[in-house]
Amino acid sequence: MTPDLDLQLSRQIKASPATVWTCLTTPELLCQWFVPAPWRCAEAVIEPQPGGRFYSLFKGPDGEEMPNEGAILLAEPEQRLVFTDFFRAGFVPNETPFMLADITLAPRDGSTHYTALVRHRTPEDRARHEEMGFHEGWGTAADQLATLAEGL
Repeated sequence: MTPDLDLQLSRQIKASPATVWTCLTTPELLCQWFVPAPWRCAEAVIEPQPGGRFYSLFKGPDGEEMPNEGAILLAEPEQRLVFTDFFRAGFVPNETPFMLADITLAPRDGSTHYTALVRHRTPEDRARHEEMGFHEGWGTAADQLATLAEGL
């Protein structure tokens, strides 16, 4: 981790890495936890292989829409998923890249240790993401992921 560029959070999830992986890579399940209320994930496309599409459409309570077009860089089933908005599917560069997310899943004491390491191009991008509520937003999403995975 590079402190001036990266943000990180971890959670212990009382579910297997296989279950958590399914929640990360199944669009219908991802939409159940990926965005903190009152926003919602209205649509997702996840192609878990290098160069595959990672797309989500967030909708706000007042009709706002936030499309997120990215690509998978690495997909190691039940272990690690790395995606970014630096590229679209097929490694085509995006116009306004912001971050790379490196999600790791590690078996621990019959559950899964989930870590999200989010990397940014500049200290300013990192600061902007933190000011946008990274810890609260990604923390809430991780809690929602735990609730979903633990209930499956």
